[in-house]
Amino acid sequence: MGTRYLESLFNPTSIVVVGASERADSLGGMVLRNLMSGEFPGRLLVVNQNDYNDVHGVPCVRKVSRMGFVPDLAIVCTPPDTVPKMIRRLGEEGVRTAIVMTGGMSRAHSKTGQPLMYSVRDAARETGIRILGPNTIGLMVPARSLNATYAHMGALPGKVAFIGQSGTIASSVIDWAFARGVGFSYFLTLGDGMDIDHDDLIDYLAQDSKTRAILLHIENIPNARRFMSAVRAASRTKPVIAVKSGRVPESEWFPYDLPAGLHRSDPIFDAVLQRAGVLRVDGLGQMFDALETLTRMRPLRQESLVVMANGVGPGVLAVDRLAHSGGKLANLSQKTVDELAELLPDFWTRRNPIDLNYDASPELYAKAIKILARDPEVANILVLYAPSLTEDSLQIADAVVQAVKGTRLNVLTCWLGQSTVLDAREEFYRAGIPSFFAPEKAVKAFMQHVNHQRVQRLLAETPESFTDHFADHTRSRKMVLRALRAKRMMLSNKEAREVLRDYGIRTIDTVYCDDVEEVIETFSVERRPVDVTLVHEQSCHPFMEQSTGRGRYKSTIQGLSNEPAIIDSCKQLMDEYQRHFPDSGFLGFAVQRSSQHVGGVEFSVGITRDANFGPLVVCGASGAQINVITDRQIALPPLNMVLARELLRRTYMYKLLQEYSFHPEEDIRAVSETLVTLSQIVIDIPEIKGLEISPLLFNNQGAIAVDVAIDLSEQAGRPIIQPYPRELEEWILLPKSGRRVIIRPVLAEDEPAHRVFHQLQSPESIRYRFFQYRKHFSREDVAQMVQIDYDREMVFIANAPREDGKGEETLGTVRVWTDADNLRCEFAVMVHDNMKGEGLGLALMQKMIDYCRSRGTMEMVGNVLPDNRPMLTLAEQLGFEVTYNRDEEIMDLRMVLNEPEKDWQRERLRTTSH
Repeated sequence: MGTRYLESLFNPTSIVVVGASERADSLGGMVLRNLMSGEFPGRLLVVNQNDYNDVHGVPCVRKVSRMGFVPDLAIVCTPPDTVPKMIRRLGEEGVRTAIVMTGGMSRAHSKTGQPLMYSVRDAARETGIRILGPNTIGLMVPARSLNATYAHMGALPGKVAFIGQSGTIASSVIDWAFARGVGFSYFLTLGDGMDIDHDDLIDYLAQDSKTRAILLHIENIPNARRFMSAVRAASRTKPVIAVKSGRVPESEWFPYDLPAGLHRSDPIFDAVLQRAGVLRVDGLGQMFDALETLTRMRPLRQESLVVMANGVGPGVLAVDRLAHSGGKLANLSQKTVDELAELLPDFWTRRNPIDLNYDASPELYAKAIKILARDPEVANILVLYAPSLTEDSLQIADAVVQAVKGTRLNVLTCWLGQSTVLDAREEFYRAGIPSFFAPEKAVKAFMQHVNHQRVQRLLAETPESFTDHFADHTRSRKMVLRALRAKRMMLSNKEAREVLRDYGIRTIDTVYCDDVEEVIETFSVERRPVDVTLVHEQSCHPFMEQSTGRGRYKSTIQGLSNEPAIIDSCKQLMDEYQRHFPDSGFLGFAVQRSSQHVGGVEFSVGITRDANFGPLVVCGASGAQINVITDRQIALPPLNMVLARELLRRTYMYKLLQEYSFHPEEDIRAVSETLVTLSQIVIDIPEIKGLEISPLLFNNQGAIAVDVAIDLSEQAGRPIIQPYPRELEEWILLPKSGRRVIIRPVLAEDEPAHRVFHQLQSPESIRYRFFQYRKHFSREDVAQMVQIDYDREMVFIANAPREDGKGEETLGTVRVWTDADNLRCEFAVMVHDNMKGEGLGLALMQKMIDYCRSRGTMEMVGNVLPDNRPMLTLAEQLGFEVTYNRDEEIMDLRMVLNEPEKDWQRERLRTTSH
């Protein structure tokens, strides 16, 4: 739905409370009292059908039609059956936003039989009003003295936004945060989320300068694609921390239809949040611990940790937790060890963790920190202190604070105990240094910082939508469509192998036989041992063995070396098939030479589909002796090699591959390439519902698929992450030089050429583009330019082969940033100095204008320095309206791309115009 009218929700100047009375149990009365006690500065009004002159001193009218003015925000607290009609009336009166606090609307039903909350949604859509709720605790904006909730206490002002789904959880969060001194920029719950949802609010908060971090409590994600796009955009600029409840089937509020091959929904949400750049934590306590480190510590230069304590015990507890969490201790340089040895007792272990001894003084803590600060291998220190009779905890805390100043270290502290160390913890809080009660909590918070940076690195990966195998997938796609026209919901085993071969995945040579006689005839050709598999309709569906019970039947017999053994085995396979799958049509036998592949590490890789999150790439163990489903890990397509390796790294089989493979790096690459290719298959042929290769083995030529199954669906959807839009590629000839240039969307892999492009530009061209002189562009600077979300922004680059034949060079670029409602986009364009006069700027701009117009964007705007005559001339040539902005001393450019169709669009464009 976007951010339409959310400003009226978050910053209202007038509020009407519908259904408030002075009864002690009146929900509206509670909300009204909170508004008044919070000293809301705007105008208040009550609507109550009873003939009250006022409620708690606030003027009251009987009907919405008698309000006398149109409030920015309405708060509805009337009985469930009255709410849809009330929302309709408020919308017809011109009210833009409403908070529906009334509960029970998911259980109460209208005359049509549907839950009343859907009637509320329909009324809102028909009248254009935005709805928060129903069944929401409401909204707090502490900095604006707005407490529109029924919560038992108000929140402190701060820079953290909280979006929840449960009112009772939200009440405890307020209490918890108040005790820890955490304040909020915004605090609200979605309730049933019939209109305003996570993605709408995250889009708003991502642009809010008063919000430094976003906390999410998630029970479900209705609109996966919009959620993913909004959160990916937000998490690039500020930390997003999430608690997802309902991790096991027993705690899920609504039944979840699991994709084939999975036995829990929680790993899907893990994969979604990780790909969105979100730090997922296990509970509310961890949420605030993570918030402490992410907002108070610098970005981590290294992931290793130094542990320093005044005793062995606390340091050992910290190291145990660090190892359990997948962290690692920093290695101290010999120089650091020698310098510390001069300060510490002779029995010191001369390694990390560092035991300062129970009588460590403030001076010793400070000196040790300064020595560690000089070690290039040390970036993060956990300083622990257990109360001692010999030293004062506050003095040691002050020494640590002073020693850390001016260093490049990330320091977090743990002052164990309670009553005697509270002042020390307060000292750390004032200094902006994270402090914790227990070593385990401190290490966990540190590892959350590590994990957040890891998911941020994954977020920076922008996968391409094609692989090294430029497959002619036209044949495979025709095969799939032909099967669907024949009402077949799966491909035959032979057809599935052809799809893999089209995409460059090697498969075992297989001969298909209709009966036992053909199997014997196949064996007699080479007289080598063979493996025989019985193929039937149900066996052609992916993940069939997990759903029917692995090990209960035999479908393949290996190493058959004579005709009697083949005859007996085929009979055995037929008996097993008839006993377990009497209704599944018999399709014949598949015969493979036993020597084609090797044993050892067996992988199961493939594609499954979730009804909400679309296709999922899965990877894990294969084989009857292994718990296949437990090891199965999930990632969202599209994938590139970095993302595929990360998926593989999370499996148990990855460790086995490293330990037992003769060529681990080659095999790791082979599995990763297969995963990337599978993600491409499901993008190219969205009718493929599921695909499983089991097992994927290795021989001297790399990875090879032993068996494969593919099923189909006419309703299968596309990935929730927009892949590289290859259809936007276009070749042009430059009129002056005749050089052939491709104009295409940018890829993450363009970073090196893009960096060279900026380095070769003249200072004047850089000033025209960035409004300042810049001598240096770091890899991180350019990476942000090329790693984009194609759903939210677009960058077209003009590339051509280099004259030395070594790759491509970038000749020009144009980018747009589009708001969440697709109303306005802002452009920036730059062309290589050597390309002036070639018409490349015109070609780039025209392609971007056409693209934005086709997406339905209303306006394109830009800013140009007054002395940038080439760009101003180009703008006039393209038809931009050019005006001088006296306040900013720049030229404003504006072009109407599409006419707005709705009043709110016209109003937003008018109020936000330059």
